[in-house]
Amino acid sequence: MSQLAGKVAFITGAGSGIGRGIAERLAREGADICIADIDLPGAEATADLVRQFGRRALVVKANVAAPAQLAQAVDACVGELGRLDIALANAGIGRAGSVLEMSLKDWQDQIDINLTGVFLTVQATARAMVRLGNGGRIVCISSLAAETTGALMWSYSATKAGVRMMVRGWAQELGPAGITVNAIGPGVIDTPLAAGLAGEADGVIRSNLEGRTPVGRVGRPSDIAGLVAFLAGPDGEFMTGSYLIMDGGLRDARANVQPDAAVVQEMQRIAGRGAERRARHQVLIDDRD
Repeated sequence: MSQLAGKVAFITGAGSGIGRGIAERLAREGADICIADIDLPGAEATADLVRQFGRRALVVKANVAAPAQLAQAVDACVGELGRLDIALANAGIGRAGSVLEMSLKDWQDQIDINLTGVFLTVQATARAMVRLGNGGRIVCISSLAAETTGALMWSYSATKAGVRMMVRGWAQELGPAGITVNAIGPGVIDTPLAAGLAGEADGVIRSNLEGRTPVGRVGRPSDIAGLVAFLAGPDGEFMTGSYLIMDGGLRDARANVQPDAAVVQEMQRIAGRGAERRARHQVLIDDRD
């Protein structure tokens, strides 16, 4: 029998990237999945993957910066799937920029999604878990950026470091209710959000990154999903308040690489695709009614 048979998982930002990888892995382990996202087409595609494992999948629209949307999504999860055992506060955005030039909106959006959104997700799901009385497992996706930063990444790092600290406090409060709370700090994972860092599959950026990473490759969503499965399963019962880095050893191998012409060209291609993706999502991020 799969280790999560009969369980229900609520995952924010599961329409792509790490969230989709987690949904797929937990479904393979036997869990039914509630996919909460602003990207409904992406969420439906994830739901199709979940159903391939014979599990139930529920798609709900939820902007994690909008308390009412999030509360309704959790209520729908419990109402439709019957319970709530696992919660993933995964949704996040990245906005790089100089302290001299970053707009207040770019700063505030990161605070609203990466920090307040995690708080609201944990609050809503923990309330449901306490009410249901079956305990639960909560995992928050932080980042290796909670440990390291740079001249343009400081704001993103600040939000992810905040997640790391909030988890420690929540673990103290929720432990007596049978709820564990942990954080994962992914390194560079091959997802749309991290495209600028991970580079293209056969590009110069990817080659440089893999050369600097001790395990010799970029991270995959399935890597993070495997750690989530451990934390959500029976072997993770005694772990709470922890921050677990999964980065292939990159943290201690970071080095500044001077970009050559090929790197610059690749970065420009990625930036163009990223700008299109950001424009599509920004309208959804701003919808908080």
